[in-house]
Amino acid sequence: MFESKMSGAIKSAALAMLAVAMLAGLAAAQTQDRLRIPVGRAQVVQTTDEVRTVAIAEPKIADAAVGSAKSVVVNGRAPGTTSLVVYSDGGRFKVYEVEVYTPNAEQQVVLHVRVAELNESAKKELGFDFFGQGTSSKPWLDGFLQGGILTSKISPMKERADGSLTMTVGPKTDGFLAYEHNGGDWLAQTTWNALEEKGDLHTLASPTLVARSGEKASFLAGGEFPIPVASSSGTGGQTTVTIEWKEFGVKVDFTPTVLEDNSISLKVAPEVSQLDFSQPLQVSGFNVPVLVSRKTSTTVQMNGGQHLVIGGLNQTEKVKNVRRVPVLGEIPLLGFFFRHTTTSNVTRELIVVVSPEVIQPTAGAMPDLSTPANGKK
Repeated sequence: MFESKMSGAIKSAALAMLAVAMLAGLAAAQTQDRLRIPVGRAQVVQTTDEVRTVAIAEPKIADAAVGSAKSVVVNGRAPGTTSLVVYSDGGRFKVYEVEVYTPNAEQQVVLHVRVAELNESAKKELGFDFFGQGTSSKPWLDGFLQGGILTSKISPMKERADGSLTMTVGPKTDGFLAYEHNGGDWLAQTTWNALEEKGDLHTLASPTLVARSGEKASFLAGGEFPIPVASSSGTGGQTTVTIEWKEFGVKVDFTPTVLEDNSISLKVAPEVSQLDFSQPLQVSGFNVPVLVSRKTSTTVQMNGGQHLVIGGLNQTEKVKNVRRVPVLGEIPLLGFFFRHTTTSNVTRELIVVVSPEVIQPTAGAMPDLSTPANGKK
C-alpha cells in the first residue's frame, strides 16, 4: 500500500515536471528571432493566425500597427532595442525582439554649408536746399542780404569774387536750379537730391561640419542674452532671481544618415533670430527683449555632391525718417519743400545651401599648421 502511494506521487511529480517543460517549450516557441530594422524604414511581419492587437514596449524606438488580418507593420524610429507582442485569438501571443539600428553608423559625412542673407532693401531720399542773396537801396534795407534753408545739407557753398556765397553742384547733388537777375543784385538757387538704393547678397556663415551617420551636427553664428528667472524659496517666501541664457543669431542643425545604397538622408533645421527691443517683456522688474525668429525644418534624400537650397524665410522692416524746418515744414503743401524725408524698406531673405559628402576616415600625420596653403611663411 505504501509502495502504491509512492508510485502515484512519483507519477504526479513526473507529470507536473512534464507539464512545466511543455509550457517552457511553448513559451520558447512563441519567441522569434530579433527583427533588425534601419532607422526610418518599415518591415512587414507575417503571422499564421489573425492579428487582434499589438503592443510595443518603447514607442520612441519603434512603433507597430496592424497591417492586415495576418500582418503587422513595424517602423524604426530611433536606435535601440525593444519588445513587440502580437496577440491572436484565444489569448495566444508571440513576442518579437526588435532592434532598430542606424545603417552605416561607422561612416562619416562632411557637410559643406553656406548661410546667406539676401537684402532686398529699397531706400529713397528726397530733400530740397534753398539759397538766395541780393542788394537793395531801399531806405528800409539799403544793404546786402543772403540766406538759405538747407534741409538735406548736400550742397557745398562757394565764395564768389565779390565775397558773396553761392551754391555749387556737389557729389551728392541730384538736381540744381539757379536764377540771377540781369542787374546782378538778386540771386536765387535751389538744389535737391533723390536717392534710390538697391539691396545685395552677403554671406552670414560658411562652416564645414563633420558628423557620424545618424548623429546631429549644429553651428551657431550669433550670441546669447540673459533672461532673469524669478523663483520663491520654501523658507520665508523669499524670491531669488537666477539668470538663464538664450541663444540668438544664425543657427542650423543637421542630422545626416547614410543609407544602404550609400545615399544620404539629411534633416536640416535652419533658424535665424534677432533681438527686438521695441516691445520688451517685464520680468521681475527687468526689460527682456523678445526674439524675432525665422525657422523651418525639412528632410530630403540626396547623393554625395548634390546641393540642397532652402529659401523663402523673409522678414520685412520699414523705417521712415523726416527732418524738417520748424514751423515752415508743417505748412500744408508748401511744407514739402522745407523737409527732408528718408524711407527705407528692408526685406531680408535667408538662404541655406548644404552639400553633403560621405568620407572615409584616414590615418595620417598631423599637418603643419604654421605653414599656409600657398607654402609661404
